[in-house]
Amino acid sequence: MRRPSAMAVTVLVLLALVCLFYLFPVYWTLITSFKFGNEIFTYPPVIFPFSIDLANFFQPSTVAHATSQTAIGSLPWLIDSTVVAIVTTLVSTFLIAAPAAYSLVRFIRNVWLGRLILFMTMIPEVVFMVPFFLLVGEVNLLNSWWGLALVYVSFAAPFATWLMMGFFNEVPKTVEEAAEIDGLSPYQIFYRISLRLVTPGLIAALILCFISCWNELLYALILTYSPYPTGAETVPLFITSFLITDKSFAWGGLAAAGIFTMLPTIIMGIFAQRYLARGLTLGAVKG
Repeated sequence: MRRPSAMAVTVLVLLALVCLFYLFPVYWTLITSFKFGNEIFTYPPVIFPFSIDLANFFQPSTVAHATSQTAIGSLPWLIDSTVVAIVTTLVSTFLIAAPAAYSLVRFIRNVWLGRLILFMTMIPEVVFMVPFFLLVGEVNLLNSWWGLALVYVSFAAPFATWLMMGFFNEVPKTVEEAAEIDGLSPYQIFYRISLRLVTPGLIAALILCFISCWNELLYALILTYSPYPTGAETVPLFITSFLITDKSFAWGGLAAAGIFTMLPTIIMGIFAQRYLARGLTLGAVKG
């Protein structure tokens, strides 16, 4: 058995350090959610807790005579975030981004228009805060799933379009030409051939749009004011409820809520991992 080279060992060590750097905050949040209240602020910090406390998930925290939410009580906010993120993601990717990206690559072929779409993704969200508030209020969609989804689509669709353009550029034209010779219309070629070949890009766009909607705070803060079933407050607003006073956080409950509310995105990423691993060339060969 051949021993690994020094270069391979160095690369593996560097990758392990990078993984440790990015995973340590998640690990710290996880162990904090299981710590007793007096262990959270001990010095030196407790890296490997020997006892587990589930009170942070089920019991509210009290700081300065004020009481926080409970992590297990985040279900109404989870429902709002899930509905808004799913609606926004499906509309942005399937109905807008995929057809728009395909049209820009195959028919319009305007480089500057593609750059303009990229430029739209760079504009800070706060610039449109007042116009969107007035627009959503004018159509009576404040504190609703559909008003929040309408605003999120305006940011998710340009990003997904720009992302999908790169994947459609990699689709071999010979595959589409062969389908055209077989008698397929441009619409059939798009839906039955090209869209299937860019499945990895489509899944990537779905995941990134979902995560961006799940984590968005600014517009959820100004467009909603109550959770399900009377409103549409999302998970980031639920997380802010653990700021009990101006300078006091319920750190145990905050960590527990963070772990509890990140589970949907983790599950989604695990489920979509096998699709992301596929290459465009492999998809074209399998057809």
